[in-house]
Amino acid sequence: MMPTTIQKAIGAMKDHTSITIAKVASNMAPELEVAIVKATSHDDDPVSEKHIREILNLTYYSGGYIHACVAAVSKQLGKTRDWIVGLKELMLIHHFLNDGNPLFEEEILYATRRGTRLLNLSDFRDEATRAIGITPGSS
Repeated sequence: MMPTTIQKAIGAMKDHTSITIAKVASNMAPELEVAIVKATSHDDDPVSEKHIREILNLTYYSGGYIHACVAAVSKQLGKTRDWIVGLKELMLIHHFLNDGNPLFEEEILYATRRGTRLLNLSDFRDEATRAIGITPGSS
């Protein structure tokens, strides 16, 4: 199902707001959070290889950045109610585990042990399409 013009505008506004907040209020790594928001934008385009490489380069040599990256993706995945963003975040995690620093696997495991619900999407709801009255199967 393709997003409507209203959904695209709302998604773009949310992305812009998230980028601004990450630049101003990020405690850990603002450039990393901005790259994550840009990689998991609300648009229909696949995750940009440019943003994936940027994130992997930032995290490859620093355990602190790995921790910040897992925390940021976990936080964003827990907050999102848009299936496109959720799918892109899962794709990012897949890239982290396949192409990133080997410490990603350990950090994800430790985060899960600390109670972070990084890969548990049992309570995920796609409220973006429901908010404007679109139901699955309707065209």
